Amino acid sequence: MPDLTPFWISIKVAVISTIIVSILGIIISRLLYRYRGRIVTLLESIIILPIVLPPTVMGFLLLIVFSPRSPVGSFFANVLHMPVVFTLTGAVIASVVVSFPLMYQHTIQGFRGINNKMLNTARTMGASENKIFFRLILPLSKRSILSGIMMAFARAIGEFGATLMVAGYIPNKTNTLPLEIYFLVEQGKENEAWLWVLVLVAFAITVIGTINMINRDKYLEVD
Repeated sequence: MPDLTPFWISIKVAVISTIIVSILGIIISRLLYRYRGRIVTLLESIIILPIVLPPTVMGFLLLIVFSPRSPVGSFFANVLHMPVVFTLTGAVIASVVVSFPLMYQHTIQGFRGINNKMLNTARTMGASENKIFFRLILPLSKRSILSGIMMAFARAIGEFGATLMVAGYIPNKTNTLPLEIYFLVEQGKENEAWLWVLVLVAFAITVIGTINMINRDKYLEVD
């Protein structure tokens, strides 16, 4: 029976980070979806940057920001009593940073895909922005939001480079599945590594298939 600790650590990290990015993704998308221009373009470029940067570069930047010697790292360690470097907190933060762009992209596309005439009609009828958001925008964007959540969760499960840089590989503490696979291969334990590889491949196929089904249903509704 293989040690399931890496599996449960990965699930814990992915669930926590997905909850965080889901809330942040909806909030930030709500703030930005109505606006265009250079400032919004710049902000979106910064948001999407973790997708473009190599994970190790992202991990290095996070390591600098959350180092115990930095103001941010000192705040987390001394005020919040949540040290980041080489802890599970670091793994969660790394997963949040790399998975947030996926959640944001899906969510804001869903928000911007809603017919503005319908929203403006609701405004002329006296509906408040909060009511429009919760009664119209969120329900109409539920498929995009769900796709974003699933992609963010999958990205968090598969995160390697940034996690290794920030959280390190500490058995029974920060050894997520991708890290476990890497170090099992280094130790020559390829059979054990294959088990976790197959688990991640099956999970990825499930996520992709589910998202395709969601989008297929959406297109069928449009037709």
